[in-house]
Amino acid sequence: MGHKTSPMDTQYTDLELAINTLVKNFHSASPTNADTLTAQEFQSMISKELPTMVKTAGDQEGLNKLLTELNVEEGKGVAFKDFWRLVDSLATAQFGLLSKEKQVKCVKCSLM
Repeated sequence: MGHKTSPMDTQYTDLELAINTLVKNFHSASPTNADTLTAQEFQSMISKELPTMVKTAGDQEGLNKLLTELNVEEGKGVAFKDFWRLVDSLATAQFGLLSKEKQVKCVKCSLM
């Protein structure tokens, strides 16, 4: 008989772990593990988890601008797809920096 491996035995790649971390961080930002975050929960998460990459969200005006750029309607929760837009923007900007491509511009972030 074949040996079954448990999920604890699975060796995940760095990329798989990174994706899992993004999802877990999003869910853990809500005390109830909700599918959406309030603006305040979102602001707290990005201030804690992305302090050097997203500096504009530290005040209410910056947060409102960021939420508008992510197409989050006023008064609506921040869905994972909205968070993913931010991750996409940050990753694209980082790729541009690492590739020395000057045409990649992220208006929402300030990368080192």
